[in-house]
Amino acid sequence: LYCLTELIQGCNCDRMRVLLALMLAPLAAALQPTLPTSTRAARPSTALQMVYGKTRASSRKFVPAVSQSELSPGKAVSGICAGLDICVAVDTDGSVYALGNKSPVLGTPMAAGRVAGGEIKDPLTGTSFSVKSGQVVGPWCPNFPFNFLFSVIEPQGLPVFKCKTGGGAVQVEVDVNAKTNFESGYWKGILDAQGKTDGGYY
Repeated sequence: LYCLTELIQGCNCDRMRVLLALMLAPLAAALQPTLPTSTRAARPSTALQMVYGKTRASSRKFVPAVSQSELSPGKAVSGICAGLDICVAVDTDGSVYALGNKSPVLGTPMAAGRVAGGEIKDPLTGTSFSVKSGQVVGPWCPNFPFNFLFSVIEPQGLPVFKCKTGGGAVQVEVDVNAKTNFESGYWKGILDAQGKTDGGYY
C-alpha cells in the first residue's frame, strides 16, 4: 500500500495518477482493520417488556361475602371476596360452607347447584362435591355428553374456605393479597415518556 502511494505521487501523468488511485481504493478498503461486531441484538425501544410488580405477603382475613338474608337451606349463593369468586352453600340442616364458585373444567357457577347431604351438585355436568373438603363424591361428570367428553380428564375438586356467620353477613377467610399477587406480572408497552413511581413506563 505504501509503495503504490509513492508510485502515484511520483507519476507525472495525471491519467496514470487517477488510474492508480482507482486501483488503490478497493485495496486500501480491504486492508482497513475491522472492529469486532457484537452478536447481541439491539433492543428495540418500542418492544413490549414483561414487568413484574412487587408481590405482597399472604394475608388471610375474614371478609364479608353475602348477607345472611340471602341464605336458604339446600341452595347456594355467590359472592366476591377480595376479588375471589366464592360459593356460599347452605346444607339442608342449615350448616353454611364456602367453596370456589367455578366448577372444574367448564368454570360454570357452582352457586346454581343444589345442596343436600353434605354435597353440592354441579347442575351441568352432574358432578357432586363435598361441601366440607371440596373433593369429588361419586362419578365424575356423569351427565351426557360430559361423561364422554371429560372421561379422559382427571377428576378435580373445589377449593374450600373457612367461613362464619355474624352481624347479618357470612364472612369468608381469604388471602386478601391473592388477587394483587396474581396480577403483579403483566405486559406493558413503552408507549410514552410518562414515568411511573416504580421506574417503569406505561
